[in-house]
Amino acid sequence: MTEQDKARKVANKLKEEVKQKEEQVKKEVENTLAVVRKNTQLEKMYKDNAEVGSKNLGGQSPLLKVHTQGRSSTNELNDGGEPKDGYFYYKPTGEQFKEVECHILTISQGFRADGINKKNVFNQLMAGVIVNDGALKPFITYLTGLKLKPMWEFGKEASKYTHAKPIPIPMFALKVKLTTEKTKTDYGMSWIIKFTIMRNEDGSPIVVTDPGLFQFLIDHVESVETTIDSIIEKRSSEEEVEKEEIPHPAETADIV
Repeated sequence: MTEQDKARKVANKLKEEVKQKEEQVKKEVENTLAVVRKNTQLEKMYKDNAEVGSKNLGGQSPLLKVHTQGRSSTNELNDGGEPKDGYFYYKPTGEQFKEVECHILTISQGFRADGINKKNVFNQLMAGVIVNDGALKPFITYLTGLKLKPMWEFGKEASKYTHAKPIPIPMFALKVKLTTEKTKTDYGMSWIIKFTIMRNEDGSPIVVTDPGLFQFLIDHVESVETTIDSIIEKRSSEEEVEKEEIPHPAETADIV
């Protein structure tokens, strides 16, 4: 076999793998959209808002962060205790979560800001809404260093659905589970956030099927993007934002 034949064989194999992935995504989308199509109002909302919140995939701010024992000295639960190591800490209510089920509203463009111990750190902000306990809690999370890669990988996976045909699925309509994982870095062990698009038994992604919730999420995209723009304009780090009094993009609300 010549080198040209070998190259052609590799190219054909890659082409087939891409085709198989595209077919898998198409099948998942079709299964999900079987539910969406049953509601013509919801179907129209999906089409009209396919790009909402995903354009940048490339008072007190409602911070959601991962608690690290020995480092996160300002995190305090509403009962006065300390969050568990590796748990998500939601500052507005002093709650902790082992894992978070949420909808990701938007991911910011990258910017640089000085941290406590480092200068000129690359940051991206992620805004979403927690839906763990039947209440909608808006949040903003800072992602830097090794924490960025899992978020970028999530963005690539989500883009398969935001560009799907015949009905694209907006990123914020996907239900996402956030978990944490401890990983080794040059500065010791560190917690990173893992993203999982939640799925039905048939493998299709779980999406918003309630028009009221869908509209609620749309309405909050603009408000959180305004808050994020303010943070980026000031080049604020996570530590600086914790000290500021930036108005909430939205108060927590119960699902109707």
